[in-house]
Amino acid sequence: MKRPLLSAWIAGGILAVVMTWPMMSAPGQLTRLDTHDGKFSVWNVAWVAHALTSDPAHVFDANIFHPQRGTLAYSEANLVAGAMAVPVYALTGNPILAHNLVVFVSLALAFVLTWQLVRQLTGSVWAGVPPAAGFAFSAYVSAHTAHIQLLMVFVVPLVLIVWHWFEAQPSARRGAVLGVTLTFSILACAYYGIMMGLAVGFAAVWFAWRRRDPKPYWWGLAAALMTVGLTVAPVAMPYAALRAEGVRSELNIDEAIAYSADDRAYMRGHSGPLVHLLPASVRARIDDYVGSVGEVLFPGVFVLILCAAGLVLAWPASGRAAPSADRRLWYFYAALTTVAVWASLGPRGGLYVWLAEVIPFMSFLRAPARFGVLVLMGIAIFAGWGAAVWMRRVRRPAWIACLLLALVVVELRVAWPLRPVPPVADAYRMLAALPRAGTVVLHFPYRRGEFFPHVEQMFWSMWHWQPLVNGYTDHIPQDILDLAIPVNSFPSAEAFAILKARDVRYVVIDWRTYNAAASAIMRARFPPFEPYVRPLVTSGEVYLYEIAAWPE
Repeated sequence: MKRPLLSAWIAGGILAVVMTWPMMSAPGQLTRLDTHDGKFSVWNVAWVAHALTSDPAHVFDANIFHPQRGTLAYSEANLVAGAMAVPVYALTGNPILAHNLVVFVSLALAFVLTWQLVRQLTGSVWAGVPPAAGFAFSAYVSAHTAHIQLLMVFVVPLVLIVWHWFEAQPSARRGAVLGVTLTFSILACAYYGIMMGLAVGFAAVWFAWRRRDPKPYWWGLAAALMTVGLTVAPVAMPYAALRAEGVRSELNIDEAIAYSADDRAYMRGHSGPLVHLLPASVRARIDDYVGSVGEVLFPGVFVLILCAAGLVLAWPASGRAAPSADRRLWYFYAALTTVAVWASLGPRGGLYVWLAEVIPFMSFLRAPARFGVLVLMGIAIFAGWGAAVWMRRVRRPAWIACLLLALVVVELRVAWPLRPVPPVADAYRMLAALPRAGTVVLHFPYRRGEFFPHVEQMFWSMWHWQPLVNGYTDHIPQDILDLAIPVNSFPSAEAFAILKARDVRYVVIDWRTYNAAASAIMRARFPPFEPYVRPLVTSGEVYLYEIAAWPE
């Protein structure tokens, strides 16, 4: 019993190194510096780890949009990823290392849990190996290396494992464990948490029929629901307050359509040779989807072949199904996968709009295509059934499993686009040693809808954690939009007034964000205001000033 599980962990660890390469070649230095989302993810994980080790009660008071509070709730909090990062962050203080090890553990765990789920459903030790690799390291995963919450795919098989454990022998205690697992999935990724909550609700109705003693079942489900309500409520309160203020109180239909899946999403992946075999018109459709806001949901050729075998060979009516692939399970996963496809189609499919109207906080989730993760899970399960039937007919199932694993790895393996972090500027290192006070970094990006460059300053704040006026999230406060242009006139009377109102003490000027003409204009403003600013670092490309007095 223990030996297969240990082997699965070893395999998962090796695969996590291979499939995320070159991440683990320099885990303390490499990250997604080429994208704002990548830098945001590292900052998010590091902030939660920092807050949990220094001031847990104020974890939602992130160091952005100073002096506002509760700013972590302006986007997904990523509390689970941050909590997972705590040991490494506390020991090393390296945010890059902490983030990368969270990614490594999450993907290894996704492989192990998917393998365990397939093993539980098929009774085969080897059948789950190829589909587990296909799910944990899918093209979807490698397309979201910059989104830490979307790499928490391990919660999908985790919830299903706990559900089957509960359904086999329902009780209030097991229901409470199921509730805690759902809460954990919500805190890991809101998309996956709500998705798995809906999956459990669907399963609850599906498996409710023909129970000899329904009372433990319904009492257990009530315990699960109560547990979720009690444990999620404290975290949901900041989001509820935002919703009450009108922030994403309704689903943005146009945005949801842009982030919806269609047939092109399920044809898009890493199978390059296969794509070239498709008709030119089909390739053109896929390319058109890639050019918009496209998702990557093709499960891979070899996993898809195994899935087709599972649909046929494990179908109860075929008479060839494995004993564990009973009628209820086969039809349940077929129905669940179909409903997930339907939800991934977004407003055009209709189901997603209805769900957004009845499910709390569903309007915060703008990308229906991410229901495709549950589709990939369903495909992996049917692939496991297909592999199980096949492996029962061969003498050396281990060799077949390893061969299929190699084929899946070769197909899905892509190099992660990681870059080394450059040296931290002296100004930021000095900020770490100064008393905590409001800080603004100039140039201050000001274009509506283009606040992404603020993530650069959030990223570098991981080395000092001073409260920034700068910031970027899914929700930009109106007062930040209002000050964005005038604060760039610093040093000026108007800019000083803005900084005084926000209790700002430190001003950082990143000359890399100015061209030659803008730099000359900026430097020419300083002479009349020299009595009010004290230079602390004026070498290199990043300067640091302290406001010594306020002009009248």
